Amino acid sequence: MARISLPYLWFWCFAAWSLGGMHYFMHNPGGAGFYLPFNMVGWIFISLMTGLGLWQMTLNRSVSYSRFHLWCWLVLLLLLVPLLYPNRGFADHALPRLAGLAGGLLFYFSLLQCRLDETARYRLLYLLLAAISLEALLGLVQYYLLTPGNWIGYNTETNRPYGIFQQPNVMASFMATGLMLACYLGLADKRRLPAVRHLWLGTVLVSGSLLLTVLQSRVGLLGGVTGLLLLLPWAWQKKPKFCLWGLGLVGLGVAIGLISMTLVDSVQRGADIYTEPGIRKQIWLQSLALIAEHPWFGAGYGDFERQFMEFYATRQELHPGLPMIPPNLDHPHNELLYWGVEGGLLPVLAIISVALAFVCLLIRAPWRHALALAALVWPIALHSQTEYPFYHSLAHWVTLLVLLYWIDTRLEAPHSQPYRPWLLARFAALLLPALVVPFMITGLQTARVVTQYERGGSKEPALLLSASNPLAWLTRLEFNAMSLRLAVGSAQQNTAELQAYVDWGRQFVRHTPRANIYYNMALALNRLDRQQEADQLLQQARYFYPDDAMLQQNNIDKALQTLDQGRGSPAGDTAMSTSSEES
Repeated sequence: MARISLPYLWFWCFAAWSLGGMHYFMHNPGGAGFYLPFNMVGWIFISLMTGLGLWQMTLNRSVSYSRFHLWCWLVLLLLLVPLLYPNRGFADHALPRLAGLAGGLLFYFSLLQCRLDETARYRLLYLLLAAISLEALLGLVQYYLLTPGNWIGYNTETNRPYGIFQQPNVMASFMATGLMLACYLGLADKRRLPAVRHLWLGTVLVSGSLLLTVLQSRVGLLGGVTGLLLLLPWAWQKKPKFCLWGLGLVGLGVAIGLISMTLVDSVQRGADIYTEPGIRKQIWLQSLALIAEHPWFGAGYGDFERQFMEFYATRQELHPGLPMIPPNLDHPHNELLYWGVEGGLLPVLAIISVALAFVCLLIRAPWRHALALAALVWPIALHSQTEYPFYHSLAHWVTLLVLLYWIDTRLEAPHSQPYRPWLLARFAALLLPALVVPFMITGLQTARVVTQYERGGSKEPALLLSASNPLAWLTRLEFNAMSLRLAVGSAQQNTAELQAYVDWGRQFVRHTPRANIYYNMALALNRLDRQQEADQLLQQARYFYPDDAMLQQNNIDKALQTLDQGRGSPAGDTAMSTSSEES
């Protein structure tokens, strides 16, 4: 019986994720990270692939690495330094994203240990393209075929297809990446491609450009158009005929998209969205000002939302003309500014150094090819500077890493060094999936019961008790549990339950000052006959949310009358939602 090699298993594990796991759908209340179930499924596959790569390293008896990858690890170490700063009170809130960074670099490391040849690396890119093609197919079904009341809950009135990602801009940057990848593979693959593969590449060019048109996403269109311009010099040099055909197919997709927008019911966004940055400009400017105020230590890891809101409210007092910022703003829509606000200049310089290291890597290639390689990562890299795609979609993070791996190994052969402590590596290879896989599977069960509880009107508390992994959805479970305690306390005039909500709420708003938490605390304090405290709390809340109708006194009075009559419930779950301005 032939022995199956670990790189072979790694490759098929990647195929299972890109063709299946990445597109997993389960009803959920929205959000980012683990609140989107397909991300939890993705980490199952990532942990398995990482374990296979670590085990393969022990079989190789040597460790494979690249200088660019080593630099990425150095940058991660620098990003850990702010955990030691004196303002690290909420640094635990930054641990998930640091763990995501480390997990991604371990995945990259496992790829290097597999030592894939050029043919296998091309297959890796084709699998990525297949994943993008499946998302494009889902997007076309959403746009053209789904009807109101469909089983996945897609909004046919807005009708901006989002694939599995639940956010149109995330879908747009993925489609733009598909355009780049299809063009690049048509140019770079020197083998004689079968007709069906040419047809596939052409279909991706048409469907990708069509979806970018109907999505009306600024960041998607900018990423796609700029990426094509970067590809153009190399394409014209290598295959002028292919270049013309490719541009023609892209133009055909755009034309179909424009025609579809006149025939299919959907939201029509004005031309001004492509020229006006909107509120995002003010968010960026104020983030820069906040960095300038705390250049060395930042505002503290995990404390962006509170620090930014306080800073912006103070600036509004000095400059009354400043517009209101979106509610629930937990990210400045720019990854570089996010790390800068929370961690100061050190994380900013570290991230910039990675970009410069990548540019130094590209310099090794002829300039036309270097621009084409840069085009592969451009749509996702651009999107990270206008929103936060890596928090919405593990697929974007993995896609970026695979493309970086392709560029890295294509321009510089990986190095290797003998590796002797194989027992430690094998222990890590087994431990990593042994921890991650059960965590994610039980997390999916928790996601299912919490979603069922919320969609059922919060009438079955037993569902919350049946959650097998509270840690996976800790904040949301905590919010639902405390809302239930508030409802019970209000109905039974139970002072212990009411006080428990107030105590929890005061801690919660220290790092996440959400309007409905203030509102619920004010109700609880009024029920405890502590109106003066309630008024002080509302004054603080109105400082952050001056135009929020929920916090106006007449609404508080109406809610208290309703509770006195035995009806009503706490405010909804906006404390769990995030702000994501359309771009």
